[in-house]
Amino acid sequence: MEIGPQYLMPFNKNIIKEKELSIQVHIDGLFFCTHSSHLFIDNDSSPIKTDSTFKKILEDNSLLDFRRVNCIYFNQPATFVPTPLYDSSRKENYVKQNISLDAKLKITCDDTLDKEINILHQVHSREKELLMQLYKNIKFTHFTKIIYDYLSKLVKSDSGIVMYLHLQDKFFDVMVFDGQKLLFYNSYNYKYEEDFLYYSLAVAEELSLNPEEFSIIFLGKFNRYNAYYKALENYQEKLKYIYDGSGITFDQKQHPAPFFINIFDS
Repeated sequence: MEIGPQYLMPFNKNIIKEKELSIQVHIDGLFFCTHSSHLFIDNDSSPIKTDSTFKKILEDNSLLDFRRVNCIYFNQPATFVPTPLYDSSRKENYVKQNISLDAKLKITCDDTLDKEINILHQVHSREKELLMQLYKNIKFTHFTKIIYDYLSKLVKSDSGIVMYLHLQDKFFDVMVFDGQKLLFYNSYNYKYEEDFLYYSLAVAEELSLNPEEFSIIFLGKFNRYNAYYKALENYQEKLKYIYDGSGITFDQKQHPAPFFINIFDS
C-alpha cells in the first residue's frame, strides 16, 4: 500500500480488534473481516439461501464466536435527509427521489452521531434476520454513516470547504463540508478515470467552487486507484489522504472498498 507522506493525514479509526467481526455486505457478496483474516462469500455461489449451509461455512472458518459484530451495508445507495426536514412517515418518498424502490427490501434509517442527518437505505429483510439469528449481539449500519460520523468529528468550524472522496471499485462517494456543515453528499458509478474526473469536477461546479478555494482529501491511498489520484492532480495539485496504516495484516487487493477492510465502526 502506497502512502503519500507529504500530504498524509492521520485517521484514528476504530479498527477491528480481537473477538470483533465486521460483516460487509456488497453488491456481489459478503466480506467477513476479523483483525487478522477475511473471507468473501460470493452471491453467485452464496449459501445464504440455505441457512444450514451458510452456518456450516461460518463454523468451518471460525466466524461465529465474537464479542462484538458489526454489519456494514455497501450494496444499496443511501439517501441523506437533514433532521429538520425529516418525517419518518415519508421515508419511501425520500428514497424514491433518488432510486427505485424494491418491494423485496425494507427501508431502514441510521441516525448520525450529531443527530444532524438521517441516512435512509434499503436492506434485505431475510438476510438481516439470518444474521441476527447467528449473531445475537450484531449491529447494523450503512457505510456512509461511519464516514459521516468520523468526518463530522474531524472537521473544525474554521476548516473551510473540503471535498472528501471515498473510492470503491465500482463507485465513489463525495462529501463536501464547509466547516462543520455538510454541503453535499452523493455517490457515482464510474469505470474510467474520465468518469471519475467528470463527476468530481461537476460537484465543484455545482457548488461554484474554485480550485483555490477548497481542499480535496481522499479516504485512503491505494495503488489500484493511482490513475484516479493522478487525474485529479491535474486539476488540484496538492491532494491529501487520510490513512494511518495501522491494523492491516492481510492483503487488501481483492476488497471492493479497501478503506474499510479493517474498520469496525466510527
